[in-house]
Amino acid sequence: MPDTDQIEFLSALEDHLHAVVADMVAEPLRSIDDSLGTVAGLCRSAVQSGGKRLRPRFAYWAWRVGAPADATPQPLIRLAAALELLHAAILVHDDVIDSSEVRRGQPSVRAALAAGHRNDAGWGDATEYGDNMALLVGDLLWSAAHDTFDDALAGLADETARRTARTFRTMRVEVLAGQLLELRAQASRDYRPETAEKILRYKTSAYTVERPVELGLTLTGQASTETAATLRAYAGAVGQAFQLRDDLADLFGTTKTSGKRTGDDIRAGKPTELLGAAYDLADDLDRSLLATIVGDPTADQASIAEVQSVVLQCGAADRVGRRVATLVATARQAITDLSASADEAALAGLTDMLTECTELSFLPSEPTL
Repeated sequence: MPDTDQIEFLSALEDHLHAVVADMVAEPLRSIDDSLGTVAGLCRSAVQSGGKRLRPRFAYWAWRVGAPADATPQPLIRLAAALELLHAAILVHDDVIDSSEVRRGQPSVRAALAAGHRNDAGWGDATEYGDNMALLVGDLLWSAAHDTFDDALAGLADETARRTARTFRTMRVEVLAGQLLELRAQASRDYRPETAEKILRYKTSAYTVERPVELGLTLTGQASTETAATLRAYAGAVGQAFQLRDDLADLFGTTKTSGKRTGDDIRAGKPTELLGAAYDLADDLDRSLLATIVGDPTADQASIAEVQSVVLQCGAADRVGRRVATLVATARQAITDLSASADEAALAGLTDMLTECTELSFLPSEPTL
């Protein structure tokens, strides 16, 4: 049965996000010029178009572990809104970096703006226009995220506010560092496991799970050192497993399971652990095949199917799947260790998040070719 307190938290979060985007972005843009209404609408859809709200939910369940029974989630709602605005800004910029046409099963912001340019028969290159405009949309959301975070600190105890600010700022640098490392690795075609692991740690694990969990627990202001350490073990395992699952979903899933076009990481030549495992385990002929397809932005679905076949046949998918299973076991042990200090609802919530972030039902059991 769904947890009614979490449902109320998420509903309040959606209301707050709607108000923040309207007050900080949409209405100010429209007040400057009515023609910016389209951009205002895209800012709103980038924040409110079907995201899973993973970061707020991880923060919420960590908060539930440490918060007293009569605690109000209002400070967490404001903090969670900042997390989602930051995430939306990063996704808009990510799609420009990756030349992505699809986000969450819909046209990305850059694609929507480019399409509008074409429909209006605008002067100049439509793709360049879409990218330039999308960068500014991301900047607007980035600014709103930090304004919202500053508001979230108001009213917190001084020490809690300092710890919360330090964690948020650390997370902000980590996710950007992860993106920088990924771009550098793509440029040098560096598919070494240690490169992929470091990118995974900072671009996804820390940003999606570890820091949100830390932020949620920090807001309680009273968690024990032992509880904090156990939640860190949980968050680290789930965060790594989530990215490995995402790498598999990009290659073997659908737009529904990954939110993107199948194989986009391969077309971009992203240095994932899955790709590194394939280069490690494949024979010379298959490695040569990978070299011709990986990093080719024009690779069609037949080419992606060839990569799928190599990854399955050489055992790379199985290796990554086993690593996910090991990380799941680590996270489950952490949940067990929390059973003495956390209530059943919080334990169930952490378990549900683990399951959601690590399911691999989309993986085929046989090679695709």
